Amino acid sequence: MPAKSKSSAQHRPAPSARQEAAPAKVVKIARRLESVAREIKDADDFVEHVAGLAKRYRREHALRIGDAQAEVRQSLRAFHKHASALAEWLEQANNGKATAIERKAFDALGTKLYGSPVLARPPSTQALDWLTRAGEAADAVAAEMKQGGADDALRIAAEGLRATFEHHKLKLAAGTDKKPGDAVRLLCAIAREAGETVEPAAAKAVLKDSNRPAAAA
Repeated sequence: MPAKSKSSAQHRPAPSARQEAAPAKVVKIARRLESVAREIKDADDFVEHVAGLAKRYRREHALRIGDAQAEVRQSLRAFHKHASALAEWLEQANNGKATAIERKAFDALGTKLYGSPVLARPPSTQALDWLTRAGEAADAVAAEMKQGGADDALRIAAEGLRATFEHHKLKLAAGTDKKPGDAVRLLCAIAREAGETVEPAAAKAVLKDSNRPAAAA
């Protein structure tokens, strides 16, 4: 078989940087939502940010409905059950009678971990406090989700939208009830794209709340 000529090898075009680069991952966006976004700022990066917010909204909203919500509530209830049982065990181990079996078991565990049960008591007290508070929180969150609770999807979208407007140097004005501002219109459109109707007044309120500093823990 004849060898390839050097001239043919020399004239073969080298792969360009565009050919070698992996295709960019595009976040899909509904036409109606894209239209609202481009009315506010006709820029691809802005539309891409809005598409990302809409995707996050759909994911968070799905946690509030159907099987996903039920599974999350079930997991929270399981955590509450085990956290409460372990907290009760630690309470008996730390404050129960000297003859309590939990106390004897704790002493053996503390000796194995720290060489002395006395050294094991401070971290176990901290664990007891955390388990008690976390168990109560899990129970409360499960109850809120069952009742509908706060709309985390809308809140998260509002916080992301505020950050997006700031990044693109856009004025985040709420507007009026008759003529909502751009951010309000866009937040309503994001919710609508996920199949949920959010009134401008509700969107305006959650956008206003998104600007408040988080409460200290």
